[in-house]
Amino acid sequence: MRAVHSLGSARRRLNSQSVRFMKRPEITFESIPSSAISRIALKICLKCAFDVFTKQLKVTPRTAYSELKKHVPEEADFTGAATSRPHFPDEPRQDHCPYCGGAKRWFAEFQAVRLDSSPSFEKERKKLWAELKKQPDRFALWKPERTRMQIFSEWLERLNRTLDFQDDRWLLEAAVSQIKRSEPSNDWDRILSSTVRRVQLSRAFEGNWRYEDAWLYVSPSLYGDVIMVQHLLSRSHKHGGRTFEGRLTFQELHRRLRRIGYFEAKEIDSSDPYEAFEQAVARLVDSGPSAVYYAVDRKDYLDKLKSVYEKKREK
Repeated sequence: MRAVHSLGSARRRLNSQSVRFMKRPEITFESIPSSAISRIALKICLKCAFDVFTKQLKVTPRTAYSELKKHVPEEADFTGAATSRPHFPDEPRQDHCPYCGGAKRWFAEFQAVRLDSSPSFEKERKKLWAELKKQPDRFALWKPERTRMQIFSEWLERLNRTLDFQDDRWLLEAAVSQIKRSEPSNDWDRILSSTVRRVQLSRAFEGNWRYEDAWLYVSPSLYGDVIMVQHLLSRSHKHGGRTFEGRLTFQELHRRLRRIGYFEAKEIDSSDPYEAFEQAVARLVDSGPSAVYYAVDRKDYLDKLKSVYEKKREK
């Protein structure tokens, strides 16, 4: 009986250890609307990184490894505003370090997820962040201070970089991006799985939009937001001011917005065109995200860092 009892205890301990060492399920961002997420990959040259510590600071590889395990790039490195050695942008066919000429085997990668958060999915965001916090070594989390206007301007700049203004399809791409921004939903990937051929102003339904037979019907409020964004994007380019309503001067844009009922829908009653435009921009800004969050996945970096350190230690 004692042997049976001991065998049972051993099995329970083994099962307990199996549960403890069971592979942790992979965390995904599927609960967050894809339109609120932007991903940025950043490379780091581990040869450069180790050289800074071992050759310049004269520390041992073990100390260098201990310090490098704590490393997290700054936001400016990811955005390209101030990417500095040993970091460099993730580009195809980058076979050698742009600083030291090191081979590709020295490269490691950080994956940053920028989340432009909206109150409509804040509950899901908090739940996801709670899961990420359970893996503090792998995920670095931070929340940079932003005003809504800064968030909108950054979104506009990111969108601007993706558009080809020589191709008229940019108008449709900009429209869909703005609609997704103001109406964040995981349903968009399903609804827009086929191509949107047209965005059409309509007053014949309740709500802000309806999708039918590759046409996206939108309310005056949403349609006005669309042509506002198109105007803001294109006015800095050659032959600027282009919208679904044609190429519009500022005065023509104001008259068109008033004609479609945009100002009424946004509760803007100023008769002064410039004041009305400022209020419309403020409403447009407020219709989008209210905060920015970053989650940086360091898994590839930590794995490659350990591998490089072990090879150095073997020498």
